[in-house]
Amino acid sequence: MNKAVFYIFLFLLTGNLYSQEIIGSWTGSLKIQETSLRLVFNVSMKDSVLISTFDSPDQGAFGLPTTRTTYSESDKKLEIIASGLGIFYRGILENDSIVGTFNQGGIPFPLTLRKTIEEVVHKPQTPIEPLPYISEEVTIPDNSQNKVSLSGTLTLPDSTGIFPAIILIAGSGPNDRDETIFGHKPFYLLSDYLTRNGFAVLRYDKRGVGKSTGDYSKATISDFVTDASNALEYLKSRKEIDSSKIGMLGHSEGGIIAPMVASKSSDVKFLVLLAAPGTKGIEIVLDQNENSLKHQGIEPETINRLQLTNREIFESLLVWTGSENDRTALRDRLSYLWEQLPILIKLKLEKEPYLRAQFNAMITPGYRSFLATDPKDYLSLVSCPVLAINGENDVQVPALKNLEAIKHHIQKGGNYKVETKSYPMLNHLFQESITGQPDEYAKIDQTISPQVLSDITNWIKSKTE
Repeated sequence: MNKAVFYIFLFLLTGNLYSQEIIGSWTGSLKIQETSLRLVFNVSMKDSVLISTFDSPDQGAFGLPTTRTTYSESDKKLEIIASGLGIFYRGILENDSIVGTFNQGGIPFPLTLRKTIEEVVHKPQTPIEPLPYISEEVTIPDNSQNKVSLSGTLTLPDSTGIFPAIILIAGSGPNDRDETIFGHKPFYLLSDYLTRNGFAVLRYDKRGVGKSTGDYSKATISDFVTDASNALEYLKSRKEIDSSKIGMLGHSEGGIIAPMVASKSSDVKFLVLLAAPGTKGIEIVLDQNENSLKHQGIEPETINRLQLTNREIFESLLVWTGSENDRTALRDRLSYLWEQLPILIKLKLEKEPYLRAQFNAMITPGYRSFLATDPKDYLSLVSCPVLAINGENDVQVPALKNLEAIKHHIQKGGNYKVETKSYPMLNHLFQESITGQPDEYAKIDQTISPQVLSDITNWIKSKTE
């Protein structure tokens, strides 16, 4: 999944006790040429720790997370960082305003925030409390040497039964347990729907997000496999769970991680793969780039030239060592890519900030590990039943190409218990859409198509009854 698409940041603010002066919602407007864009930072405190969310109301995006925020009472300085995404805000609290600068991709914008009433959004399908089942806050311990514990929610249909269970594994980005995006909470909805239908469901914040420990910015695909494996071991330890009926549901990048766990553990009894890649990570990112370039109206000949350079860049990252020679070569390739961009695109961007933002995002361990991951290495080793589905409007993980690859790789390993299905007009989030482009996600009220919710539930029931 393209990291640039999912602006899912959890503001994890560090420190001890803070003054109430920073608590609340802070609103300001970015002036970008002739456009004004409202931004809202919602700061609160829980367990003596500041936490916050970020809204972009004009884009229909609410409750977005980020990676790190600090506040110093001595000099009234607030700093917010979204690592790997080129976003940084620094401001000074002056009376009832925070006067500062918002920086994205190396481009600074003055941004003054004023305390306001928090703007709240509620998508129609988001569950409303009280819920007719048990919802328990849990901590998933680490069984490896990483010493990372995950914070999550376990839902149970009631307090007396022993239930089949599903672990939800989110896509790329620093996702919270609900996989919150643009005001939508797809994993909260999935958990609610499945629990009402008799299943226990475990969902968790990624490492470094929410109350989970660890550092998301340094994590790789392998680390996320470890985390999902720890979630599996945790469920097996719970007396309410039928350990012979535990499955995994992975969305997008999570649809790579789930088969990686299942390829090594016979304790995974079924897999549901939502918009999961069936081709190598480098091919997924190239497909995403091609879609983006077409969406911007760039000529086919130019797209072909850009894609050749993109492939060269991505392939160099597969053998990245971090040496000065590697760094110099990557900067040169990115500069060459810049020179090939159409003039109208270059007029909208400053070269050096653009190159710096691209460079910093590409060299992160998570990005490089995604490029290198080939699902066929794991799908061919999966022996449990698999349901793989996708929307035909998905522009991030093209449906036909990847569903065919998933089925081929699984069956090549001798497992014919695999079903695939594509849904007309559904996008990467399984919303009913028009174009499927990411700029629609926030504008659509629907979180997940009811047909998809029903199909997933019925299939899991057929494998666990």
